[in-house]
Amino acid sequence: MSSDPDRGDPKEDLKQGLSLLWRAARKTAGDLRRDLDRTSVGKAVDDAGRELVRAATNVVGRLGAELSKRPPAPPPRDERPQDGAEPDVPPTRPAGPTPEDPGFRIAVDPEDKGDKPR
Repeated sequence: MSSDPDRGDPKEDLKQGLSLLWRAARKTAGDLRRDLDRTSVGKAVDDAGRELVRAATNVVGRLGAELSKRPPAPPPRDERPQDGAEPDVPPTRPAGPTPEDPGFRIAVDPEDKGDKPR
């Protein structure tokens, strides 16, 4: 097949083939552009892209706001006492009402002295 004398120059054949492909691609792209301009598909794709970017921006903004609300982590405490001192122990909360903090009283009249049945 490659020894066929009627065949011509392979380089020239490749050049002509590529130029025909290029011409066909340009014509197809031009026709496609005209079709997209006539229809609203191109505008719909543009709008969808804008909406996608807007949604992603909103998500990133919300995540950033939530992450900035989080208080920073406290530094790790050293549990070893220094100089024989006791380590810092946080105060415990009482389990019930105390005289300083009697708690809430819901739906109680101010003049109710405890003589009404419950």
